[in-house]
Amino acid sequence: MKDTRAVPIQDLISGVNPTLSGLVAAAKEIKVLNRLLDSALSQPLRSHVKVANVQGDRIVIQCDSPAWSARTRLLVPRLLESINRLPTRAPIRHIQIISRPEPRRGKSPTPGRTAISEQSRKLLETVATDIDNPRLRRVLLRLAKRTC
Repeated sequence: MKDTRAVPIQDLISGVNPTLSGLVAAAKEIKVLNRLLDSALSQPLRSHVKVANVQGDRIVIQCDSPAWSARTRLLVPRLLESINRLPTRAPIRHIQIISRPEPRRGKSPTPGRTAISEQSRKLLETVATDIDNPRLRRVLLRLAKRTC
């Protein structure tokens, strides 16, 4: 039978649970590397670049767009030098740059009918009255009903 008693969070973080303590250590390392990255980069690049992961002798740096990725790639030798000055970790040999755009914030378009302006409505009605094709006339008049 499994033990279902609650475990204090401090016990989890302090090393009683090796999986969680490993995640906490990795998160701390990424935090240190992000601070180093911030100090090594100038604005506006700094606000578009962050350390996403550390895998052995490789660091993965995530950029907001391909344009920021290209600018960051130019700085890889300098970044390697700065990171390898840290006495607390093994040397980094590779920096992988990836581009992951931030999700767009704001109102997403709602599917459905799109309204048209009064001027467009009048133009569609005028064109429809001059059309000989009855099917096209019906379609234009139906579009003209989509008012704001």
